Amino acid sequence: MEETKAFHLIDTIDEYLATLSNNTFFDPDILPILENVNIGRQELNQVQKKINEIVWLRLQSIASAVYSGNLRQGEVSSLYDIVSRLGIQKTKVLIMMIGMQQSSPADRDVENAFARNFCTSIMSSILAQQCGFRDRSIQRAELGGLFLGIGRLAMTLYRKTMTDKSKEIDDTFIDIYHRFLAVKIIKRFVLPDFLTPIILMKTVLFEEDVISLPGVVYLACDMVQSSFQKYGNRLILRCTIPRPETDVSRTIEAITRDKFRAAGLEKYLVILRVPQPFLP
Repeated sequence: MEETKAFHLIDTIDEYLATLSNNTFFDPDILPILENVNIGRQELNQVQKKINEIVWLRLQSIASAVYSGNLRQGEVSSLYDIVSRLGIQKTKVLIMMIGMQQSSPADRDVENAFARNFCTSIMSSILAQQCGFRDRSIQRAELGGLFLGIGRLAMTLYRKTMTDKSKEIDDTFIDIYHRFLAVKIIKRFVLPDFLTPIILMKTVLFEEDVISLPGVVYLACDMVQSSFQKYGNRLILRCTIPRPETDVSRTIEAITRDKFRAAGLEKYLVILRVPQPFLP
């Protein structure tokens, strides 16, 4: 497809996302309200009433599975609590992505696209922690991983729901152009600028003697993509068997399982336990 035609189609999908106000699950009118960084508890509770119940329950469950170190922070009861746990930007992205996925809940391709984003987010967070990133950068890596495939998810949803207009949106088109749609979504819904270089990087980048934040996200993305392709849309991880004295409720394995369960995506995660390495 010639580029002029391709970018016209991207504009069409972008406009489609902005006109989903009548959609049961995803109402873009909610998002501008959340752009106010000084929004208070009362205003957030009014927004909560506009969120579909299914989307709300998924959002609430994910926020309840947030950890501080290796301690689970527990249940939440309001949108204010969720924003306090996840941050305003991650809350916005999750409302968008859960809403998109629930707009076609029985479609396997749409669910797989959502699951792939979630897996990339979790792996980005784990890798960032293992690389010694500070908390703020870990949060950015996690959000970047979550957002990286939003263009792919939106295009997949458009292809499934607008079948009379989407004949040209094949897998090749999505692979090539989903990033450009993601950049439009960043601008339309006032998401952080740091997401743009992550979206457009496309490769792992090393900065002097350290790996960059976008590099961590793309390593995570490549790991998830490889696992999904090899194991039928599942993330396969290997963890060492905990030592007898270990509190197994606070291991990376337990925390990861908890996050997938909270998002309703436990079927996409398989963790294989391997023996502790022998140390002479």
